[in-house]
Amino acid sequence: MNRKTVSLCLIARDEEATIGMTIKSVLALVDEVIVVDTGSKDNTRIIAEGYGARVLEIAWDDDFSSARNAALNEALSDWVLVLDADEFLQPVRPVEFQRLLHDPSAAGYRLRMASPIGEETTANASMVRLFRNHPDVRYTFPIFEQVTDSLNWWAEKENLLIKETDLTVVHETGESKNQARKRERNQRILRKAMQEYPQEAYFPYKMGAAGIQTLDDEVLPTAGLTTALGYLHTAWKRMESRDADYLKQQRWLPDLGTKSSSGMLAIGRLNEARNLIQKMAVYFPKDARVVLQSAVSDLKYLQINAETLDRKVSYELEQSIASNLQNLMKTNPDQDGVAIDRRIIDLYPLRYLGELALLGGHVSDAVGFFERALSLDPDYSFAWLGMAECSRFAGDRKRALKLYLRTITENEWNHRGWLRGCDLMKEMDFMDNAASWQRRAITQFPEHPALKQADHQAPSEAQILTPVG
Repeated sequence: MNRKTVSLCLIARDEEATIGMTIKSVLALVDEVIVVDTGSKDNTRIIAEGYGARVLEIAWDDDFSSARNAALNEALSDWVLVLDADEFLQPVRPVEFQRLLHDPSAAGYRLRMASPIGEETTANASMVRLFRNHPDVRYTFPIFEQVTDSLNWWAEKENLLIKETDLTVVHETGESKNQARKRERNQRILRKAMQEYPQEAYFPYKMGAAGIQTLDDEVLPTAGLTTALGYLHTAWKRMESRDADYLKQQRWLPDLGTKSSSGMLAIGRLNEARNLIQKMAVYFPKDARVVLQSAVSDLKYLQINAETLDRKVSYELEQSIASNLQNLMKTNPDQDGVAIDRRIIDLYPLRYLGELALLGGHVSDAVGFFERALSLDPDYSFAWLGMAECSRFAGDRKRALKLYLRTITENEWNHRGWLRGCDLMKEMDFMDNAASWQRRAITQFPEHPALKQADHQAPSEAQILTPVG
């Protein structure tokens, strides 16, 4: 078969530390390398040209699509591969790569995107990065630019498909200084984009997601959370009335739903959190993130209302939560062709199964779940918090206090550890220590309902976490 040609297209600015790695990762696969330089002051151009790249210099005008399309306009090959200058393609045999390009029904492919845990980008998502070179296929939007819309339009016209592939793009973590600069730039462009596209839901979603801080996928009640939730709410309201089939195709919606629900739980808006994640479950019933967050919101509801719920209702809810969490642990990590964060199916369910067992007074079962979690990740602060709760339930307050300290030592952003430890110190009459912990918690988690001075209806952490039985 005749070999299909490929153009690597990327944009760069001051990427001397990584651009060589990027190009080198695909040299055996591509026929030309096109680099659009948007104003580098380092050796980016020299390094790129050293690998045979054609480097085009253009003025940066706060528009990623414009820069992407400038590269596409220069591409001469049959196919286009798009990478960022701090990414690399995991090794693939050229013959296997060519097999993808020779599929007569493929207009393009979604590649898996593997990002370091904790980054703003959604880890293990997939994006269209490999597609046929055609003048009708171009990027849109000034930030979080997308080629999918134009590729879909062209593919439907040509009776072609966008397909999944195992090819994986890995994003390298840059220096903190560069990351801070990029975040500031992205926020600036994002604000302009929201004004330019007032009905577009994706931009307020990204603005909201950028303003949220998480710990092990749990949204924290840090400063700015309410504002971020407002952006996410705006995004969802713009999407809610859309056709169900369209909603199911939006791969970012589960992230919006789970972040919104978790954030609302963090500030005591339990009913809203449950309602939203239940709606998401209609469109994404098998999405691991949605299944987990559904179980979490139901567990919080059970923890808060355990003493007032009808026993039959409570039992059925307990069984439903346990079943969902256990089924989640049996989920294929390569769900629907898209890799998911293994912690969602291996680690986090153990934490919540432990909390569920402790709520029912089954301390030994709870300890077993938390110990299993620690065997997977010895630094998992929520498992240490669970062990502290078990010790406290058993009446061993000194051991519980040590475990609360271990919790915040493993991760200082575990707000539950600070509050529960503070609560125990007050019980033990360690008032100075309790005051110190509370001041720290107020500083780090100013939007936590238990730490606000004004009247509120949300229960305290003590009410939420204290087991029944």
